[in-house]
Amino acid sequence: MARVAAIIPARGGSQRLPRKNIEPVLGAPMVSWSVAACRESAYVTDVYVSTEDAEIAAVATASGATVIERPPELAHHAVFKMDAIVHALDTLEKRGERFELVISVQANSPELRGAMLDEGIDKLRAHGLWEVFSVDARLVQNGAFRIMRAEVVRQRALSVHCGVVIADVVDVHTAADVTLVEGRLRARGART
Repeated sequence: MARVAAIIPARGGSQRLPRKNIEPVLGAPMVSWSVAACRESAYVTDVYVSTEDAEIAAVATASGATVIERPPELAHHAVFKMDAIVHALDTLEKRGERFELVISVQANSPELRGAMLDEGIDKLRAHGLWEVFSVDARLVQNGAFRIMRAEVVRQRALSVHCGVVIADVVDVHTAADVTLVEGRLRARGART
């Protein structure tokens, strides 16, 4: 079976909503929702959380993810998410791990479901794409996930072999976003 790694970058220093990645959403820490979505996927074989924060690491481990310790220089607000993903993949490959696909999954998209990831993986494989990323209902990229062939994770050029999947989820950055997401989750019958 091909290995598919989901990597969830979750630093401790959120600015707009302090401690955002462990902010309770319907009683469960936000990052635990993303871990659960990855574990729901029919294709994701390995779930990792990249963090420099001990409390986030403990939540990630309790949720069923493996923690990759992120160095402090990759844990401040000016660092691009892909730098954390590349660091995590480098760490795993140094351990001898190899993957067909790598998925960057946001810690702050608690509405994400495993079926959304599976739809993206199916699209990537069926059409020979290099990457597939999530967009909202307006077809605007929302960052909930980006599925990439492992060999293109380090590429700096823009890919021309990419597709999209509609994953109409809220990207949580404020307390108001948490309230909105909780209402949307309740409406769909989600429980912690």
